[in-house]
Amino acid sequence: MTASATTTPIAVRGTDGKTHLAYELTLVNESPLPANLTGVSVQDASDGRTLLKLTGTALTSHFRPSGSPADAPATSTLSPGRQGRVWIDATVPGGVSLPLRLRHSLSVTYPKAVSVIPRKVTESVAPTTVPDRHPVALRSPLAGPGWLDGNGCCAQVTPHRGASSPLNGTARFAERFAIDFVRLDSKQRLSTGPSDRVHSYPYYGVPVRAAADGEIVSVVDDLPNATPGQAPANLPLNDYAGNHVVERLPTGEYVLYAHLAPGSVKHRVEAGQKVKAGTQIGELGNSGNTTAPHLHFQVMNGPDPLASDGLPFVFASMSLRGTLSTSVDDVLGGKPAKITPPAHGHTSANNEMPLYLSVVDFPAQP
Repeated sequence: MTASATTTPIAVRGTDGKTHLAYELTLVNESPLPANLTGVSVQDASDGRTLLKLTGTALTSHFRPSGSPADAPATSTLSPGRQGRVWIDATVPGGVSLPLRLRHSLSVTYPKAVSVIPRKVTESVAPTTVPDRHPVALRSPLAGPGWLDGNGCCAQVTPHRGASSPLNGTARFAERFAIDFVRLDSKQRLSTGPSDRVHSYPYYGVPVRAAADGEIVSVVDDLPNATPGQAPANLPLNDYAGNHVVERLPTGEYVLYAHLAPGSVKHRVEAGQKVKAGTQIGELGNSGNTTAPHLHFQVMNGPDPLASDGLPFVFASMSLRGTLSTSVDDVLGGKPAKITPPAHGHTSANNEMPLYLSVVDFPAQP
């Protein structure tokens, strides 16, 4: 079995108080026999401490042979010559030093021994360096209380976390840290009317603002809203982000603000324009590849919403209400959300990244 990391992981502190190293391992079964993956672990190469151990159902939920449909049965087996990926979320508790180098251990079994390869193998693979680099710190693009990360990083392989786009000969993971922001009202509901109407979602049309000083590099503003509750069919690849804005930061990262309301952008910003943090660039909408109004927000290393690599980020100022403990589908269906208070007891989440199902409050903006 060969293995390689898809990216150089950048450490980011999440709203659970831990520091996360999120990336993927690409595996290839070079054997003429099927390989059954039985364990994957990540260690600090300097002292051997284990940062992540995946076995059993935890492993099968984080492993997928390439080309498998999202609804394919869970498996831990790779056919001869086939490639697969393991989604890694190695964590370090708060106050504990970060590793500078990682190593990975793979445990594999084959139906029988082949030549010099025994039936059971555990090997060290894919040594990886962790750079001394901090994620970009941003101002929130949204304002006020009750914002739910309904699709994000890191421990679970959500649709964003698990998205891999094979474009221009390279597998891209632009949505690795992407967040879909939806908003709970004072009664912890997302919608207050028919679920197929955008105006049933009280946060539809709220201002979306630049998260940092930067330059607008691209704008799309002429796509219609999709109907909530229905996945758009036969959507062209270029329309997946819907109406959107891409901003280039002075430090070289790019920020995507996607699924904006039709006609809400062009009279505010245009390509080539310099903007300040807090400048309104559009309104939250439901255009493109979406089933309910939300803001898709991601940071990436290039200007293309799909043909780029996702990067971690933190928000300089926010507070944490807790974690959604009811299902996202129930909340999307109009049922009130239940929120579990933070397990670590701290509500201040400044300079942290919202994790999947976190509910956060952002500062008010003018």
